[in-house]
Amino acid sequence: MRKLLLVGAGLFSFLLHYTAPCHAAGFLIYNQHAAANASTLAYTAQVDNPSAVFYNPAAINQLSNTQLSAGGTILMPRTKFKSFTTGKTSTMKDHTYLLPSFYLTHKLNEKLSFGMGSFSHFGLCTDWHDNWEGRFISTFAELRTFFLNPVISYQVHPRLSLAAGFNAVYSDLRFKRALNLKPFPLEVGRGDIDADAIDYGFNLALLYHLTDNIKLGVSYRSAIEIEYDGDADFKASSLLKPLLPEGGVTLDVELPPILAGGIATTIGKKWTIEFDVIWIGYSTYDELFADFDKEVNPLIKNQFAPIPRDYRDVIDYCISAAYQVNPSLTLRCGFLFDRSPVPEENFDPILPDPDKYIFGTGASINREKWNLHLSYYAVFTRDTTVRRNRDGLNGRYEAFCSLISMSFDYRF
Repeated sequence: MRKLLLVGAGLFSFLLHYTAPCHAAGFLIYNQHAAANASTLAYTAQVDNPSAVFYNPAAINQLSNTQLSAGGTILMPRTKFKSFTTGKTSTMKDHTYLLPSFYLTHKLNEKLSFGMGSFSHFGLCTDWHDNWEGRFISTFAELRTFFLNPVISYQVHPRLSLAAGFNAVYSDLRFKRALNLKPFPLEVGRGDIDADAIDYGFNLALLYHLTDNIKLGVSYRSAIEIEYDGDADFKASSLLKPLLPEGGVTLDVELPPILAGGIATTIGKKWTIEFDVIWIGYSTYDELFADFDKEVNPLIKNQFAPIPRDYRDVIDYCISAAYQVNPSLTLRCGFLFDRSPVPEENFDPILPDPDKYIFGTGASINREKWNLHLSYYAVFTRDTTVRRNRDGLNGRYEAFCSLISMSFDYRF
């Protein structure tokens, strides 16, 4: 059985319960709590609610008794493409997505705490019109992920906590594209890939109190190599369809490792300032491979040619400020610079991901038993000009995304 790269399956569209990516480089979504979104993700060291399971599980030692957090983020991405070849402007279909998350923590004793998280933090969803100019590359790409993440945190020293966790992930993907016989632009059919998988990873973290007012947080999430198993379905003419590898297909996708580090300082009794660096190891995503149960006929092999991705590792920088107006109200804001991992020759409508400038703001209402967090997160993308796309789809991409989040924390 030959290993081939599926031209369309080069996607990483992921959504949990119909979600889509808007924050981070590539197909990473780090937006898992409203307070973190308001802080533009500069939150690794200061996190003080159950979303620490995601952002820094070593911090759950700071949480008393049993606590839970539930919330969601509404995402509204908008993208368009102007072709240098035809001069036409194509607009991606407008969708609104929901990204939910849930966390639970329990303090077992003075040194040991347990936590559990349910969230999704990788993926993409791109949905173009069926007859648009780039239909031979992609018309629809979707990847959904669902993570369960139990963690244990141990207080080694009054100033130092360490944590480890286990990630179980269910993921499915869907990809659609039009078929042609290169170099001719005539459409001869449609392809549809649908597959899913379950796999596993781990995470590690530490929280260190440098002084009473300064904290250092570090969080690492491992790469996860997922082997998807599914079906390839093709709609084509009776002459062409026997040549297509309809039936079973497997695809290998490696979700990249993530390393986040932050330092937070409390100034007086009112201000908390944090600076974070987030490294994402996208170089693991260098090619896309697919195995078909059926052989690919040489006459249409160019439809399933190897597809290099050659993504780059990226480093994001973010800074946040929190101001406690009074014991009942905290205001937050932040800025994040998010660099694209996509080289120009591979910049395409499956994942049109440019550099981003992100601003966040929000507020937290604090009560004895509960906290309510609200935030708005605006993603301004750098307009991207593509002149060297390997499939010849050159032009200018423009995009903007808004995220509105709400999270509710409760202490038992």
